[in-house]
Amino acid sequence: MRNVVISGSEIFPAYKRQRSYLATGILLDDVSNYAMLCNVQAVKKDGNIHKGMAGFWEENDMLQVPLGVIADWKEIRCPQKEMYIVENPSVFAMLCREFHPEQKRSCMCMNGQPRLSGLMILDLLAESGTTVYYGGDLDPEGILIAQKLADYYQGEFHFWHMDVKDYEKSRSEEVISPRRMKILEKITNERLLPVKEEIQKYKVAGYQEKLYIWR
Repeated sequence: MRNVVISGSEIFPAYKRQRSYLATGILLDDVSNYAMLCNVQAVKKDGNIHKGMAGFWEENDMLQVPLGVIADWKEIRCPQKEMYIVENPSVFAMLCREFHPEQKRSCMCMNGQPRLSGLMILDLLAESGTTVYYGGDLDPEGILIAQKLADYYQGEFHFWHMDVKDYEKSRSEEVISPRRMKILEKITNERLLPVKEEIQKYKVAGYQEKLYIWR
């Protein structure tokens, strides 16, 4: 691997290793390592617009983009330089159906724990000065993912529908086990502390599917 500098990440420890493999042309799990996107334009490293992404833009459709395709991008363009990211695929699909063709908004689904493909998208978004709005499940794992993404993103980052009122609306009857509750001890972001305290109080999970979050 010559003349390739790979930055590490204490937040996502496997990131440096995966990027190192990618820099040498080795794709790890390229089939399942993908990003789910809607209303995004991409510029390839040769300076040309990615025609496939342009087609989905015109059709106002969502798609899954594999890691091998993302690795050839040098720029991502979003309307209003804003990207809305959600954790849940069904919520992502709902948002995409709500888009008005004349008022496009970019959206991405992380589908749980971030993959290399999602982190590479975040890197490109930060380089272009894009503001990110992230919404996830309101349970210990969900808000820990949100905190990690906020720490990782090198740009303007907002938690989206992750406050106390949203928890009240999205609470389920699923009781969180003591083992999972201990995950909340890792939450230190001041913006997440109020909802953390509510989860500690009620000890049940809140899920994105119960929120109609597009506004």
